[in-house]
Amino acid sequence: MSDIVLELDHVGVATPTGRPLVHDCTLQVRAGEALGLVGESGSGKTLSTRAVAGLVPDGFTVSGTIRIDGVDLDTLSRAQLRAVRARRLGMIFQTPRAHLNPLRSIGDFMTEALVAVAGEKPDAANRRAIELLDEVGIDNPGRRMRQRPGELSGGLLQRVMIAATLAMDPRILLADEITTALDVTTQEEVMAVIGDLRRHRELAMLFITHDLALAGAVCDRVTVMQHGRTIETLSASTMREDATDPYTRRLLSATLPAELEAPAAEREEPVLAVTGLRKTFQVRAARGGGREEFVAVDDVSFRLGAGGALGIVGESGSGKSTTARIVCGLESADAGEVAVKGEDWTRAARGTTERRRRARIAQMVFQDPYQSLDPRQTVRQCLTEALRVHRPRASRADIDARVDELLASVTLAPDLADQRPRSLSGGQRQRVAIARALAADPEILVLDEAVSALDVTTQVEILTLLDAIRSQTGVALLMISHDLLTVRRLCDQVVVMRRGRVVEQGPIADVLDHPQTDYTRELLDSIPREGWQPRRRRRDTRTAPLPSVATSTQRIITRKGKK
Repeated sequence: MSDIVLELDHVGVATPTGRPLVHDCTLQVRAGEALGLVGESGSGKTLSTRAVAGLVPDGFTVSGTIRIDGVDLDTLSRAQLRAVRARRLGMIFQTPRAHLNPLRSIGDFMTEALVAVAGEKPDAANRRAIELLDEVGIDNPGRRMRQRPGELSGGLLQRVMIAATLAMDPRILLADEITTALDVTTQEEVMAVIGDLRRHRELAMLFITHDLALAGAVCDRVTVMQHGRTIETLSASTMREDATDPYTRRLLSATLPAELEAPAAEREEPVLAVTGLRKTFQVRAARGGGREEFVAVDDVSFRLGAGGALGIVGESGSGKSTTARIVCGLESADAGEVAVKGEDWTRAARGTTERRRRARIAQMVFQDPYQSLDPRQTVRQCLTEALRVHRPRASRADIDARVDELLASVTLAPDLADQRPRSLSGGQRQRVAIARALAADPEILVLDEAVSALDVTTQVEILTLLDAIRSQTGVALLMISHDLLTVRRLCDQVVVMRRGRVVEQGPIADVLDHPQTDYTRELLDSIPREGWQPRRRRRDTRTAPLPSVATSTQRIITRKGKK
């Protein structure tokens, strides 16, 4: 581990107007080493990495020196630069689904670079792609080559991205928040795969993450960034003892509490009762053509009291998000009952009036506020629009006053009201999304992975905010999450789901401190902590459709195929 594969020396990145976003990023990554790059949202981690890969936005300027295997990239011609980046760098992105064409097969994606860049024949490229999929632990790679992205879970897609990255035999992997959207067991699998590949191939890795516990477990060293500068580099195993910078110490102290706090009082009457819920999808058959039935939710039942907080946890494809979407009317159930305040919500709302009435009772906060907020609207316009939908007779003065109240309730500064989403941090955008949901004065707030993409300090702020809102307003919280620590921090009850079914449920202290099933114990064992090392486990690799754009795309394809 003596030869330096990647070196950044006083690297800076500035906008077209000259405003610096990265001021001074200095780091080194050696062969076979994993260097973690950590810091809060907006610290410059991702932008520094994109400068290495040549993926900064148009008009942005990069200063300083970037060397790969000792070669200064500024000394290379454009053709030489493309060759170095194509063959020596491999970049794995945070959201693999966003980088894959939903209309093309996994095989098309895997063989594209092998044919276009490496110059291999299609048959040889196909064989090599299958070998790579097998190397990253994907079962039945020949079948996966024929499938489309919408038919694979997030964990499988992330493995596909890793396999495609390895096709050119890179010297270094740039891994940008690659486990943020994954459940803990899938995260463990993905990091175990990368660990094996690093050892076998002597790969260097620059691992960008906001999860200090994960960085400490899988990296050799950790570099901390703040406000566009690298401020400290520490040994991963002793960073808690060796950290001297106040910012690093604040990051380390901002971890979510492991001890259960006293829950807010829950009222006796249930505001939400789910009984025997079942939902199926049609997916591509495992063998041959045609479709087959996939049971996404199977006999799910639970109750949520007014003012209570219930978490639903499980791996990707366990059915937790589909359950939440059925509760909010975004999906229809095949069987079972959803009762809200004693009213049957199982059937779809009839007409605009009933949809709006239901929306006033149950609101949803999504994982990615940047996609759920209109980029053209200011914060004030966004909240005003929501208020006009639910309070059509309110005066302009009343709406303006309520907008100010909503901003205060989510602790957003008044001067941010005229900003658009792109000008806000991830935590600020999520606060706007929560304020928009609160504009309806709901009795149920459904949180679908609402904090998973946030850094740990912002997570603590948002969870504290939600706890305060619950105490002040009595709103019931239904939290969908793959992070058991965030569920423990906020919820009184927990439901553990696997393969569409409930395997365990009850008070959160009972379930998480004294789990009754091997599956729950496996989830708890997969949480990064001191002394933890990722390892491969037996995986549930069933094809799992997602109730999102990917599923909608599948339906469009199916309809077109029938015409």
